[in-house]
Amino acid sequence: MQIVIIGGGFAGINLVKELTNHKGIEVILVDKNNYNFFPPLIYQVATAFLEPSSISYPFRKFFSGKKNLQFRLGELQKVIPAENKIILNNGELNYDYLV
Repeated sequence: MQIVIIGGGFAGINLVKELTNHKGIEVILVDKNNYNFFPPLIYQVATAFLEPSSISYPFRKFFSGKKNLQFRLGELQKVIPAENKIILNNGELNYDYLV
């Protein structure tokens, strides 16, 4: 079963963590960035209370060692539900479930 998750925000990350513990599920995370970002703390970076690396974290570090996870850098352009397909700005993906 192939599950495609659009967006690597907190909900997407938590769902990926939950699904990668199950056998028989292939998870593909799609995001336009290769990192998770927490914008409410931008003001603390601007005032030098925090380093920029404190509010962004690479997906590769979140998910290192997860064998049934793929990351795809891209932006969602279109969903074609009749074909279980999504169109990204850099290609297409088929899915069984789309989140």
